[in-house]
Amino acid sequence: MSKKFYITTPIYYVNARPHIGHAYTTIACDTIARRHRMLGDDTYFLTGTDEHGQKIERAAAAAGKTPQQFADEVSAEFRALWNRMGLTYDDFIRTTEERHKKSVQALFRKLSENGYIYKGSYTGQYCVSDEMYVDVGPGEPCPECGRITETVHEENYFFKLSAFADKLLRLYTEQPEWIRPETRRNEVISFVKGGLKDLSISRSTFSWGIPVPDDPKHVIYVWLDALANYITAL
Repeated sequence: MSKKFYITTPIYYVNARPHIGHAYTTIACDTIARRHRMLGDDTYFLTGTDEHGQKIERAAAAAGKTPQQFADEVSAEFRALWNRMGLTYDDFIRTTEERHKKSVQALFRKLSENGYIYKGSYTGQYCVSDEMYVDVGPGEPCPECGRITETVHEENYFFKLSAFADKLLRLYTEQPEWIRPETRRNEVISFVKGGLKDLSISRSTFSWGIPVPDDPKHVIYVWLDALANYITAL
């Protein structure tokens, strides 16, 4: 029986057109996928586009288009480029597709049923460009990209990431091959041992996203929406 091999690119954010960095990553994955097919492995190569969020909403408004129109156009450019380059991806996932949206909402419900989601409030500095809260003072720049942050106070749904610290450390210890190379595994272990904070997984200050089940005032945030593509495409 052939061995299964699953490889993905990150899904690319459609706030701007594809560039050489996107091509580099996708070519690297394509090369690895081709090798595993030559070895006889049952290979599945996924790529796609991340199409929700405040940054997309604002980029679309600046272009005089709806978020869906804007996402459709830029996503099509990514797909057309990979096709022109002859890349051998097996699937192209878009986070605006119904198959993805339904699966993300099902994942949200499952996590909620198991007690891993709760509602709370958060006040902090938010970087629209990087789509994350950062630990800086009001009006200070984001330490990652240098852009000025915005002070945000809103009600969010949170994922109890802190509840998984011991399970993750046990996984990394018992299955060291789970993260390679070893330097990266050690880096992740150190990060988890430093303490995991619960993760905001909804936003209520913009509307371009997947609605939270039974609470349409909230949209599901990128950390649960975009990152779930690696399983919603299977």
